[in-house]
Amino acid sequence: MILRALSAAFALALAASAAAQDAPAVETTDLGHGVYMLATGVAGNVAVSVGADGVWMIDTQMAPIAPGLDAAQKAVSDGAGVRLVLNTHLHGDHVLGNAYFAERGALIMAHTSVRGRLEAPSPNAVTSATPEPLSGGFLPVIGIPGGTEITLNGLTARIHHVPDAHTDGDLWIHFVEADIIHTGDLLFSGLFPFIDLNNGGAVDGMITGLQAIADAAGPDTRIIPGHGPLSTREDVLASLAMLTAARDAVAALAAQGLSLEDVIAAAPLASFHDEWNWRFITTERMTATLYRDATR
Repeated sequence: MILRALSAAFALALAASAAAQDAPAVETTDLGHGVYMLATGVAGNVAVSVGADGVWMIDTQMAPIAPGLDAAQKAVSDGAGVRLVLNTHLHGDHVLGNAYFAERGALIMAHTSVRGRLEAPSPNAVTSATPEPLSGGFLPVIGIPGGTEITLNGLTARIHHVPDAHTDGDLWIHFVEADIIHTGDLLFSGLFPFIDLNNGGAVDGMITGLQAIADAAGPDTRIIPGHGPLSTREDVLASLAMLTAARDAVAALAAQGLSLEDVIAAAPLASFHDEWNWRFITTERMTATLYRDATR
């Protein structure tokens, strides 16, 4: 019930944010090599690769925001349209702009699991501001299993899949020559992460994903998180250390047979509260996710 309420709260928060900010400002950060980070603070961070092969966009935020994203990318691409979109996973704040770009000729890609989950979401799935299935231009038309390499705009992009992490369809992208990584929602930088257990997510998978990103990154790698500011390998390692310690603390109490209510009362994540707690994934909600993962 707690995770069901959490899923509903996330969907409502997305809808409220979109309604309150029909055209939020898009902040564009030039990372070099024709790669830009587009951020609104309302939904998942977007990356675009711009060059002779066209515009490749990673994630599309939500329908009311899509025109602003398009205007921002056109400002750095001499007015070119988006040719290719890659969704890092299934959540609404990363895919609900898909139809806008598909209607303008973009090809939509995602992990092979994503289309089915969008067409037939699980009862507690967090895929959009409503529980309704998605169709048409919202859906990816190319499924990528991971372990894929794309060369566009003079850059090699290695696309990695991490199973059973934030969801079961998470992709992260490494622009090798540019030394830039887009993590999708494997990284909530400086924030407790959302681990969607109802869509195949798992705590150990998140830890595995964070470790893989840290292993691929160097001291100068620019890292675009799913949520949070432009980050570094040190930020990934900080999230990895926090999540590992938090998992172990909650699992130890769960192994004693304590109920969820008793574990929350014991406040095993108290030392993380001031730094990692935020409006969506509060310390209590993070504790509940870790407990459910440990006891299923």
